[in-house]
Amino acid sequence: ACPETGEALAIDPLDWQRCLAAAQARGWTITQILNTHEHEDHTGGNEGLRGATGAKVIAHAGAASRIGGVDRGLARGDIVKVGRTVELEALDTPGHTFAHVCMLSHTEQPALFCGDTLFNAGAGNCHSGNAEMLYDTFSRQLAALPDSTMVY
Repeated sequence: ACPETGEALAIDPLDWQRCLAAAQARGWTITQILNTHEHEDHTGGNEGLRGATGAKVIAHAGAASRIGGVDRGLARGDIVKVGRTVELEALDTPGHTFAHVCMLSHTEQPALFCGDTLFNAGAGNCHSGNAEMLYDTFSRQLAALPDSTMVY
């Protein structure tokens, strides 16, 4: 969320009512919804949250048709702005699925919003993706991130 404007981005809001309540409790207005990939446990709250807020849906351009209702398709390097102060860069991170994005904050303390690419105990599965692509995502992109990167 942008501390100046109160505009907020919800990432993979399956429990959209909980996301909305948390935003409202903090005085934020959700204006955008970002899906890291097309799986239902990441997209299932889109319509409820969009209906409650009018938020625009953003996702990997390659997953847009499978998600449905996507207002903006992302490619590697695209920037998502939230209010005046938050910028997130799209990383094209295939492996868990063929069309997956991780979002990297442009902040002093870097933060990565990684969807199902990375977990605290390992990598996401490749049942609907490709193991070689996931290895490439880790070795070329995630390994290059600063050690101080916070992972969400």
